[in-house]
Amino acid sequence: MSTAIPTHIEKCKGAMLATAIGDALGWPNELRSKNKIKNSKVNDYFVEWTRRNNKPCYHDEKILPGEYSDDTQMTLSVARSIITGNWEKFFAEKELPFWLNYERGGGGALLKAAKSCKEGSVLWQSSYSKDYFNAGGNGAVMRILPHVIALAQTSDIKGVLLDVIKDAIITHGHPRAILGTTCYAYALDYLLRKDAVLEYGELVTAVIEGKEIWGACLSYDTFGNWLNIASQHRDYEYATEWENTRFRMVKQLEFIKDSLKKGLMMDDTKVLTQLECFSTANGAGDVAILAAIYLASRYATNPTLGIKVPAFSFGTDTDTIASITGGLLGMLCGINWIPIEWKVVQDYDCLIRLTDLLLANNSKHTEIADVTEAKTHESDWVNTAIGRMRKIGTATVPNGKYAIVTITKWKSALGQTLYTKDMQKLDNQPKRTDSRLPLPQQPSLYDMDAQPRSESKPPVQVQITLPVQEITSHNVVPQKKQRQLVLDENGVNALLDNSKFKKNITIGKVLKIVQTLIEGNDASEAIAKQFEVEQVMVDLIKTYVKSSF
Repeated sequence: MSTAIPTHIEKCKGAMLATAIGDALGWPNELRSKNKIKNSKVNDYFVEWTRRNNKPCYHDEKILPGEYSDDTQMTLSVARSIITGNWEKFFAEKELPFWLNYERGGGGALLKAAKSCKEGSVLWQSSYSKDYFNAGGNGAVMRILPHVIALAQTSDIKGVLLDVIKDAIITHGHPRAILGTTCYAYALDYLLRKDAVLEYGELVTAVIEGKEIWGACLSYDTFGNWLNIASQHRDYEYATEWENTRFRMVKQLEFIKDSLKKGLMMDDTKVLTQLECFSTANGAGDVAILAAIYLASRYATNPTLGIKVPAFSFGTDTDTIASITGGLLGMLCGINWIPIEWKVVQDYDCLIRLTDLLLANNSKHTEIADVTEAKTHESDWVNTAIGRMRKIGTATVPNGKYAIVTITKWKSALGQTLYTKDMQKLDNQPKRTDSRLPLPQQPSLYDMDAQPRSESKPPVQVQITLPVQEITSHNVVPQKKQRQLVLDENGVNALLDNSKFKKNITIGKVLKIVQTLIEGNDASEAIAKQFEVEQVMVDLIKTYVKSSF
């Protein structure tokens, strides 16, 4: 590789592109990607793969080569929020709620935060505050790159860290998530401002030496109300947990520093194991950034390999670690190293354009307005909460039972590709006593760019809700009657097709609720409170608890 130092603009563009590249390369190999191919192979290029999805109901979703997941979606959401102005408000009130329409692979904390924002509340003041303050995942870390780019010309690391903390706490409340974001931002900023060749191991040393900056406790002047709520959290004492997390991170950074001294003797798998990448904590924010710092340090002169290693480290959080490793390596190396086969990553031009807008300072609002105005004469553009979009086409895929999922492909004014989904129930849905009627095969139109627009009648959009049994005088079960759980094949299929049910409750908790319903007469509200679930879950389970005479 050339020793020429990339410009700040090249570094920022490289970071944004490599973030998406790492995400797209690693997503098929993530444990929860739902890839139907269980034994993925290591490749130098993007692959097409099929994802078994359950939203809005079970169906097979084709993921085209280079398409990315929620990591890059969230990065673009933050970038768009900054460009629009008043980014905190726009991100929480517009971007996060709208993301629910097109999310791909979103984690639990992010989904819960988005739903809370859609309802107009913040998680730390909601009934889910316990889960919020235990949310230490990497869903905050993966999206903060745009803050560093937006302040690239200011040399204000404290301003950068303030913004990434404000961003992180919208969705995640645990120190492992917040310190993961500040550590990542500090490392990015260091590489951005590095105007000489990076020495081997220098990044790790710099992050260790900056621990008092990126690891500084939250200021009561800025976060006083939030900290007061956090201090009431019953699972741990917040200030103590913060210090303990920072201490562990610095200790792991020292381990990385020592490991790098081994040179060719290093074993990536052993190092990543020590960093908890293969443990149950592999999705934590601190784990992701520590792994990325190690990989970016080791492969600083070979960024292509530096992204491939985490993307194909099966058993780890492959997409996120590869994504933020890409962010670091791109910020170090710029764009000239990117292989031609990786330039087909989804929305390449959009990523470049958003980076330019983030760097443009006062011209941001002007250019975004010009983009919108330029499209207003086209009748096929529609307004959305996050800007104007144009429908590219639709595809239909059978869910294997009694419905068809319609996938609509959209393109935003800035060039981002999004997919939304609706479910159409078939008119020939069989009676509940017959589950063997075949579903007609539907033609695939998934490669929509090459397909003409359909003139057929649009599918009926169905609002998916959980069935709730109405308790009336004719179906109240007397106490002396025996009860039992009755689940036939149709009932099982109905539960499996209910994405809200599957995502929000464990089988163990289901069995405990069933036992409570069989043995007692407690109200649904009381049972929901006892097991810390939504009442609608209890009502759903109750529909399958029958009385026997």
